[in-house]
Amino acid sequence: MKKLPTFGVQLMRLADLRGVDVGSLARRATVAETEIMSVLDGGEPDPLLLRRLAPALGLHQSDLFVIAGRQVPDDLAPLDATAASVISSLAWSLTYLPRAVPELHQLVKSLPQQPRPQGPPPPTPSYQQYPSSVGGLVLRLLHNRNLNWIGSAKYLFGVGGGNMLSASTIGMIGHGKKTLTPELLAGFAAFLDISSRDLSALTGIDLTSAGPPIHPDSAEAAELIWNARRLTVDQLRQVDDRAHAIRHERADELEPGLRCSCPGPV
Repeated sequence: MKKLPTFGVQLMRLADLRGVDVGSLARRATVAETEIMSVLDGGEPDPLLLRRLAPALGLHQSDLFVIAGRQVPDDLAPLDATAASVISSLAWSLTYLPRAVPELHQLVKSLPQQPRPQGPPPPTPSYQQYPSSVGGLVLRLLHNRNLNWIGSAKYLFGVGGGNMLSASTIGMIGHGKKTLTPELLAGFAAFLDISSRDLSALTGIDLTSAGPPIHPDSAEAAELIWNARRLTVDQLRQVDDRAHAIRHERADELEPGLRCSCPGPV
């Protein structure tokens, strides 16, 4: 099991990639330089510091909480945990429907923001509690997009370059029972909305030999998945219904073997 670098090391690597020193990063984030130095020396980052550092680094705020090993605040977490299954079902459409990704993404962005459900979010299931390892980090980032094991497997296959793994094998990666190879990390990078350079810096896995994503719309598909995390399950069903309608409208554009429902790996 490959352990993660400390958050201080990860933070310095991210800053180096952006060509900024501690002072410049502190000014960008409007925080005291001593706060950042404390983290670099092994201190635990304050939640407010993480919120301010994330945009200064060009990262989603909730992702930086995940990277730092901190609980994602309720206001930054995915809106509706029950929507994970619908996000998974969109994988077929995002993979195989020609030119459908931009239209579906526009629909996702157009749907109004609904209130966050009252009460605390459901506790993290025990099987989604991972060790501090590179695989654990990737799985926590996937869950931060409301992707479960099945959804992650489908997108890894469809958007991430054809890597066909079962849902249980995805879980094994998170628990350190299957090695996270450069090929697999590059596949996850294709739909995580985090650059492969950043993922390489965070994990210590060299991705310099990884080619460009195979899926022509992988970047927009990754943005769609990210934006979909703010929607309710009912709103995502609207998106899924539109995806099914597009499938019927464009049936002639599909290869014959793809005109039926294609569940992908499970």
